[in-house]
Amino acid sequence: MKKSLRFASAALAVALAASCAAPAFAAGGSSFTKSETVYAVMNADGSIQSTTVSEHVYSASGLSKVTDQSTLTNIQNTESSAEFTQDGEKLVWNTDDTDVYYKGDTDRALPIQATVTYALDGQEAALEDLIGKSGHLTMTIALKNNETGTVNVNGTDRTIVTPLVTAVGVIFGQDATNVVAAHGLVESAAKSNVAAFVTLPGVKDSLSGLLPDELDTIEDYLQDTITVEADVTGLTCPQVMMACATSAAALGTDNVFDLSSLNDLTDGINQLNDAMSQLLDGASQLEDGTTQLRSGVLALLDGANTLNTGAAALDKGLGQLTNGLDTLSSNNSALNSGAQQVADGVLASANKTLKEGGLIDTDMTWDNYAAVIDNILTMNDKTLAAGRRKMVRTIWEQAPSFKDSQLDLALYLSATKTNHDLEAALHLMQNYDPSMLCGLVQLLTSQEAKDTAKAELKYQVENSQDIADVRALKDSLSKIQYFVSSVGQYTAGVQTAADGAHSAKDGSAQLAAGTKTLYDGVNTLSDGASQLNDGTHQLNDGLNQFNEEGISKLTGALDQDQLHGLKTVLDEMTDRLESYTSFAGAPEDAESSVKFVYKTAETVAAADNVVAETETVKEGNIFTRLWQRIVDLFKF
Repeated sequence: MKKSLRFASAALAVALAASCAAPAFAAGGSSFTKSETVYAVMNADGSIQSTTVSEHVYSASGLSKVTDQSTLTNIQNTESSAEFTQDGEKLVWNTDDTDVYYKGDTDRALPIQATVTYALDGQEAALEDLIGKSGHLTMTIALKNNETGTVNVNGTDRTIVTPLVTAVGVIFGQDATNVVAAHGLVESAAKSNVAAFVTLPGVKDSLSGLLPDELDTIEDYLQDTITVEADVTGLTCPQVMMACATSAAALGTDNVFDLSSLNDLTDGINQLNDAMSQLLDGASQLEDGTTQLRSGVLALLDGANTLNTGAAALDKGLGQLTNGLDTLSSNNSALNSGAQQVADGVLASANKTLKEGGLIDTDMTWDNYAAVIDNILTMNDKTLAAGRRKMVRTIWEQAPSFKDSQLDLALYLSATKTNHDLEAALHLMQNYDPSMLCGLVQLLTSQEAKDTAKAELKYQVENSQDIADVRALKDSLSKIQYFVSSVGQYTAGVQTAADGAHSAKDGSAQLAAGTKTLYDGVNTLSDGASQLNDGTHQLNDGLNQFNEEGISKLTGALDQDQLHGLKTVLDEMTDRLESYTSFAGAPEDAESSVKFVYKTAETVAAADNVVAETETVKEGNIFTRLWQRIVDLFKF
């Protein structure tokens, strides 16, 4: 994470927390002011458990007969006995007090929706199923901006959002180590860690295709999905906290990235184009300023040389990367084929074993092996018949005089006399005289005895080592199938990386050629500036060349349609921000403001611990102030 991002994210988060105590109101003359704070309690998965809105209405001249407006239900005056009358959404206060505080409920969808998922060692599960477990935890928070609208850009309707500045914090206890926050930053204390993010949900899609690729430095502020990873031992509940507001100005700070930063970008590109045109028009008047021009050209030449050297190094490095990936991808076919051959060999061996055991008649395939094995494990007639044959063969090897017809008697004795011990039942039969055996055989003619013997056969087969091996076989085949799939994914990834490297290599070669051309042009410009006799003519040519190869490439990253589209979208989103001053409703003659704070439904004790511990580590730590303010807001 760049240092500038770290500072901007932290500054914005602090400003957002501070704004919860000192909101900015919508401009305009009004009879009273109205400040809204929307408190949302989230479940562990980010779904909303409850939403409460706290309202503060103020008028320096008193609130008698002041008409308010609200969509809330179950409205309660929280700090006074002032009464009101209600007619639909209209509230009329009957008090001379200057301040009224009330709260109410709402089921309206919040502007920013969070979806939180958890995965331990790559396996996604609900948070309650992971509590107390250890491993590598990945938390993913998907942010959706529900405040959308449309604007026509160059003849096409485009969906845009109200770009609410959103701060997100994830707090871990001492059970978490090695916390990583991509596109965010992490602060660690003695027993706790805080991962913090600042983003503009939905803005990335709203500006899709309108921003030049060169502006990748703002990517950290346009994330719709944020991820936090940590190694956990005996996982306890991580806390998720969020806060959002309309703009940096509303948050009481200017030193942070927001929508106005993008507005400045479009203005700057237009100004750069205008400045270059003026420079070309005034080239014939530069004779008196050749000394200043010479010093400037030398500095420009040095920069062009640095750029040229860097582009050549980039081209060389991408060539090495491309060669390495080509070597890897050349082995893809052999690797895929080898993995499949190994898997097919194991499946063939499994088919042979199951056929020899009489459990199947037709070879299994990779598409149906699980269903075939599940059918075997239902203890169907074929499985029981195969198990019976195996029992007869096993007993016959020890007692060649044993007959298949005697197995039912042994099974009946195993079920009724020896607690499922078939070997003990066989020994018991050997101790019976012929008359007893005849009586038992006659007993087996009853349906009840037959059912007992059949149930015992199922029990013996189901608990045999052969069936245990069949169960293990299904798991083994599943793992082998997953292995083959993983090899395929790996080789596909290698091929994709190789294709991407080739594309990058082609681009770097063009870049190297372009920077070399630029360097040569600037060098020519430098030579011309030193030749005062014919300098004005050569300088004019050099400036035109510089414009074509340098400035035009920079400003040309956005064509006029893109610039117009970007300006249109930014203006519309700015208007949406300025008009977004209330969530639960406010009359037109009131100055109003709104802010949102979210938290998961667990206790805030973990957040308090972070504050206390951070203060002992570093006095005045920025996250101490941030989380103390947010935690205080959550205690309602």
